[in-house]
Amino acid sequence: MTVLRTNGPGRRVTIKDIAERLGISHATVSRALADHPHTSEATKARVQAVAAELGYIPHSAARVMRGVPSSLVGLIIPDIQNDFYATVAKALAESCNEAGFQLVLAITEDDPVTEVQHVRELAEARAAGVVIVPSRGIRRETAALLKALPVVQLIRRSPALATDWLGIDDGAGIAAAARHLLDLGHRRIAYVGGHKELSTGAARATGFRTALGERSKATPVIEVGPPRAAFGREAMVHILGTKRRPTAVVSGGARTTIGILEAIEAEGLSVPADLSLVGFGDPPWFRWWRSGITTLGLPVRDIAFAAGALLVRRIREAVPPDPPTRATYPAMLLTRGSTAPPGKAPR
Repeated sequence: MTVLRTNGPGRRVTIKDIAERLGISHATVSRALADHPHTSEATKARVQAVAAELGYIPHSAARVMRGVPSSLVGLIIPDIQNDFYATVAKALAESCNEAGFQLVLAITEDDPVTEVQHVRELAEARAAGVVIVPSRGIRRETAALLKALPVVQLIRRSPALATDWLGIDDGAGIAAAARHLLDLGHRRIAYVGGHKELSTGAARATGFRTALGERSKATPVIEVGPPRAAFGREAMVHILGTKRRPTAVVSGGARTTIGILEAIEAEGLSVPADLSLVGFGDPPWFRWWRSGITTLGLPVRDIAFAAGALLVRRIREAVPPDPPTRATYPAMLLTRGSTAPPGKAPR
């Protein structure tokens, strides 16, 4: 009987250790762990059982050198404080885990330099695939690196990436929010959202303009910028300081909504008596804020699970999508107490 020598503290179990325990060659163990077709199922089972007993961990660097993709899947998002992206991360992690992959989270803060660094590191680690919410100014190197990987774009869509994309029907959602306010009698309505250079920002601003153009002759009040709470607050302060300030506002982003609410609180305004508000996304606290926030609910988990399933399929097919999948999911207007006719609060 072969006796395995005791591992010292911090010593990694190797293929040689498994071979010594079983009394077989190093090469046989290596083939068994790699599920080689010329190795018997009985030998594979014996090797895997001993590997599990000893706590053997495959050497990721060696796998990379052999050109074997890892089981890692990258999720690259701009912001983890956004409830939407936090929910996406959790749902996608569940989806990947069920398929035998491990999710690695990378946060860009919408910085193209940080974004390319994350993509480069995932490529060097031979990640099996990537789900990405691309930044506004995605770099050529980023696009080139992602071209070699299975990729699904989520929510935002960059023309630099010819990949699958799953997103929200942004224009229709914001248009529905604006029409809701118009139906209540509002005509001076403001919109605060993300950059028009973002696919989401452009679609949402267009939806707002379209809805107002159908019924109002007034020039739309539109403020766009970084999809951050600080911008939402600054934009709303500016809007509230105008001579003919709006009687209602539509938010074009989850973090933007928070900034708008901060400005409303600072001004001591009553919602909806002084100002009606339609938010974006639906974190639980939206239902508790005052009489509840009317908002656009998004099918976040549905999109995340669909993105995970699509990416796993692309990984296993090992061929580029032709043509790429393009799918949109509807946003749902959830009416609560933050909207009412101008100057009136609901009873």
